[in-house]
Amino acid sequence: MTAQQIILDHDKWRKGLGGAPAGLAGQSDANAYAGLDLETAQFAASSFSGSSFTDTVFRRAGWTACQLDGCSFTRCNFERVAMADCVFTRCAFDQAQFSQSSLRGCRFVQCTWNGMNFDGSDWRNVQVLECKGTDVHAKNLRGEQVDFTSSYFEQLEFEGAVLNNSR
Repeated sequence: MTAQQIILDHDKWRKGLGGAPAGLAGQSDANAYAGLDLETAQFAASSFSGSSFTDTVFRRAGWTACQLDGCSFTRCNFERVAMADCVFTRCAFDQAQFSQSSLRGCRFVQCTWNGMNFDGSDWRNVQVLECKGTDVHAKNLRGEQVDFTSSYFEQLEFEGAVLNNSR
């Protein structure tokens, strides 16, 4: 079954229209999606190149060891998502909600972040390299080994955040 079919089947399952829960492993994808409900979907060791997601819910989904290149995420909800060892290269995030997310060993390279929210999130070993954007917010973000090398953000507002705290 193709990655697209697995993703669309999960959306149907979430909406009570048949389908099945998504367990995407070792797949590749380059499709455009809009209005999907991918809550609790699991993505592992999969690659996305040029994929586009608009108004898509990834709440409580799991992403492990995925590679994403040139993808776009517009008005997507990643609330409570758990991501580990994922690499995002040249991806665009516009109005994406990452509150209460968990990022472990993830890397964002040359990505654009606009209108992002990371309230209550927890990061470990996260690299944000050569990224740019505006209007990025986070209340009570916690993180260790966080690196923003060569990144530039306008209106970066971290309130009550604790990053790279050596105790």
